[in-house]
Amino acid sequence: MHVLITAERLFRGEPFALGVPEEAEATLKPGCMVLISTTGGRQSLSTAYILETDVEAPPSHPPAELTDILYGGERVLSQPMMRLTEWMAGYYLTRRIDCITATIPLAVRTTVDEIVEPSDFTLEAEERSTKNTALRRRIMQLLHQEGRLTVKQLQRRLGKKQLYRTLSELERGGHLKITRKISSTSQKTAPAWRIAPTLPAEPEEGLKNTPKQLETFHRIAAFGPGGASLDASHASRRILNTLTASGYLEKIDIPLHGRFDTGMPTPDEGTKKPTAAQRTALAALSDAVRKAAYHTFLLHGVTGSGKTLVYIEFLKEVLARGKTAIVLVPEIALTPQTAGRFRQHFGDAVTIMHSAMGRQEKYDAWHSLRSGRTRIALGARSTIFAPLENLGAIIVDEEHDGAYKQDRNPRYNARDIAVMRARTEGAICILGSATPSFESYGNALQGKYTRLTLPERIDGATMPTLCLVVMKDSPKATPSISDKLRHEMAKRLEKNEQIILLQNRRGFSGSVLCFACGHVPQCPHCGIPMVYHAGHRQLRCHYCGHTEPFSNLCPSCSSPDLFFKGSGTERIEEELQTLFPEERILRMDVDTTTTKGSHGRILDEFREGKARILLGTQMVAKGLDFPNVTLVGVLMADIGLNLPDFRASERMYSLLTQVSGRAGRSSTPGEVYLQVYNRENEVFNALLTGSYSEFFKLEMASRKELGYPPYTKLVKFECSSPDEPTAQKAAEVCREMLQTALTDTKGQVLGPAPASIAKIRGNYRYHLLVKLTEARLTEPFARYLQHEITSRFRNPAATVSIDVDPGSLM
Repeated sequence: MHVLITAERLFRGEPFALGVPEEAEATLKPGCMVLISTTGGRQSLSTAYILETDVEAPPSHPPAELTDILYGGERVLSQPMMRLTEWMAGYYLTRRIDCITATIPLAVRTTVDEIVEPSDFTLEAEERSTKNTALRRRIMQLLHQEGRLTVKQLQRRLGKKQLYRTLSELERGGHLKITRKISSTSQKTAPAWRIAPTLPAEPEEGLKNTPKQLETFHRIAAFGPGGASLDASHASRRILNTLTASGYLEKIDIPLHGRFDTGMPTPDEGTKKPTAAQRTALAALSDAVRKAAYHTFLLHGVTGSGKTLVYIEFLKEVLARGKTAIVLVPEIALTPQTAGRFRQHFGDAVTIMHSAMGRQEKYDAWHSLRSGRTRIALGARSTIFAPLENLGAIIVDEEHDGAYKQDRNPRYNARDIAVMRARTEGAICILGSATPSFESYGNALQGKYTRLTLPERIDGATMPTLCLVVMKDSPKATPSISDKLRHEMAKRLEKNEQIILLQNRRGFSGSVLCFACGHVPQCPHCGIPMVYHAGHRQLRCHYCGHTEPFSNLCPSCSSPDLFFKGSGTERIEEELQTLFPEERILRMDVDTTTTKGSHGRILDEFREGKARILLGTQMVAKGLDFPNVTLVGVLMADIGLNLPDFRASERMYSLLTQVSGRAGRSSTPGEVYLQVYNRENEVFNALLTGSYSEFFKLEMASRKELGYPPYTKLVKFECSSPDEPTAQKAAEVCREMLQTALTDTKGQVLGPAPASIAKIRGNYRYHLLVKLTEARLTEPFARYLQHEITSRFRNPAATVSIDVDPGSLM
């Protein structure tokens, strides 16, 4: 039998057929990880994935050295997930292997376990051998004592010097055998001992002359049949090994299951009864669950309308029918609070998955879901690939959010993957938002999705009042804070109410300008202004992470006449301390949330009233529910509106609506102050009228005129190289190939042109934009194009990245 296999390190990821031994056929299934030995040597082992079984061998076979497939690997992808990765490869114009590895956390991907076991030998004869060396003798002594060890264990005890050469000599001489097999990242386990299934006759009689062994035997026997002792403190490892070797005990490994701590206590919400609008939405969802067929719903509810309660009540019915579920949130900042609410209702049935988890926690979470021990996966973008069987529901909260778009290959959008996975597995998909993406709202208007509405806030709360503060016409309390906003903050603090401030920029200032010579310090790798961070007194690039120490003198002309342009969260925190010196300010941005659990700790302190002002970037704009917040201030509310991107207005409308929704979520009314410089922008008119549908119609008319999605499909090609002329030439070749491919179809190629940020991490970037109406590019063509560019431009090198449905044109 031949199987179709793909591997990262072989044949550029292209699938290839490989014959397998007959005894392996029953164990190899699509979705299994296997280990391929290319030369039989340790350095030539590759992890691969089975795509299909029982395929015909292609005319050209892999090289002869691909002769050995070590099977027995775990099946990491179900049949529906295999179909999903196939769809992803075709839609996102990328290799199948990249889609497969994207679905499997790094902590779960396989490594090679090398287990060393002794063959038949006597230690005395081995010690008398003329070939014996100190290392060889020590290896055999350890194997005699332990029975079996991994190569890594031998490395820790004996070091690496000459170890592999000696092991190979012993293996060739028949003194030991080395078994190489697939093994995932080791799950935390503890050694345990239990009574052997078949005991020697009269065990107590056989142990009567060894009282310590007899005592150990009795202690473990007290656990009963099948019971195991995890506590080895009552006996030495030598006694346990002796009893095991004599057939009295059996050694096993007990998995220890960890649980990720969100860093935030589970809230006690009491019992909330759904409103009339919530009951209507739940009735439609329940009817869909009973039909047990794919369906996508758009849950369009204003901020504070109780979408989470709808999710929870719906999932109760899903779980009651024996199904599993996935819940996505856009950012890690939302995970602690959301997880706390779900755990109140579902307890340990919820598994948290996100990037702040340690390697072991990710591994345990994945296996907890894979084994069915937990039935709800909750987390950010990559959680959409959770290894759940019998999937009944997928919920995408804040479905409009750009954080669902992956920024590296494969550049998928988790929202779209959610819809496709639900379709593949016959599940219900719910897309929830107060400001739906134009794609989802358009699909609902066309009848592809069913739109459910929650038009009012729950618990008697009302929508907050929005006020615009035009900064050029208003007195300022500080460079960043208007006198009007300072006055409103002081009023809330007098009433012991809480305040959230949003500044969509971290750091102390946007950049530093020398008034004497006009010099602006720029990143040497990216060619963009660096941001000043006062806490560490350094300049930092927010694209590549490059840092330089800050000096009070201009590095170009040594002038002390420096000007700080713009304001970041760090600088605003400083300004707030001068205005309210008695207040504790909580700052939430990338710089303050680098440690594990930091998101939860900051939100917990704010929830408990240990601070009354929360300042942050977009992290504070979405999904947070604090009843005592009555004032929200947005500093530089129009920043980002003038970016060269057709989605700029849509993103800004969503962001400002979401952050405004943090105010007035209880019976106390809320107010929102937006500090702006361009009062006439259509986004602010739409916010003041509160009409999402009118804003949608206005924007869609503009997109239709300019030929942007959803009226066309966009594919962005980026050619990059450390040499700018090479990047430009590669982009021109790319354009020629694209125009040839689209000659007879309806498609338009724009560019090439330098990217908005022309240089990042030392690479110059040129963009091309393809607008497709009826035409479609294929994955084989995309691979061919990338291969041609990398082949033609080798010194200096050029690469091409492809982004289907780009989230940004920057």
